[in-house]
Amino acid sequence: MSLSPEKIKYTPKPKPAFRWQMPSQIIKELSSDEICEACDSLKDAEIENLKTENKKLKKLLEFWRSEAQSLTLKTALEAKAVPLEKMVNKVTSTPEGKESWDKAWKEQFAEWQKLVKQGKMSKIKYYRLINGIDQMTLAKKLGTAQPNISRIEKPEYNVPRRTLKTLAKIFGVKMEDLIGE
Repeated sequence: MSLSPEKIKYTPKPKPAFRWQMPSQIIKELSSDEICEACDSLKDAEIENLKTENKKLKKLLEFWRSEAQSLTLKTALEAKAVPLEKMVNKVTSTPEGKESWDKAWKEQFAEWQKLVKQGKMSKIKYYRLINGIDQMTLAKKLGTAQPNISRIEKPEYNVPRRTLKTLAKIFGVKMEDLIGE
């Protein structure tokens, strides 16, 4: 549904500038049922006006939401991506930033080591993560597909010796470091 601000224009209805007063002679001539009926019809008319106004507001709100979403997407598409390395360099350019960065990595390494000890993470995945290699890159280095990396990273998977030897070279560790406790 394509909306434009020209099609949806909200203009609030002006409130009546008069105060409701029932002349005393009319009150004498009308029964209380007739007066209630007149009030009900005024109330019903006002409710219908409010419903119409509400519909206009909802359409206008829908339009502005779609405009905001469109603007957000356009901005995201036009924005230039900042390389992660550049962001890391900026964060670690101060002594405080470098200290915080190192502390965060030490905590992350400790968490990964804990997962390895609990058997929830394989040593292959641990070494891949501490070397900052993603599964696709490791798959290319091993000459295999990414799903195979996912499989060999499972703690219970029995990795072939030749693969372990290649992984040890990639990670710069001994083959024994990749297996067992």
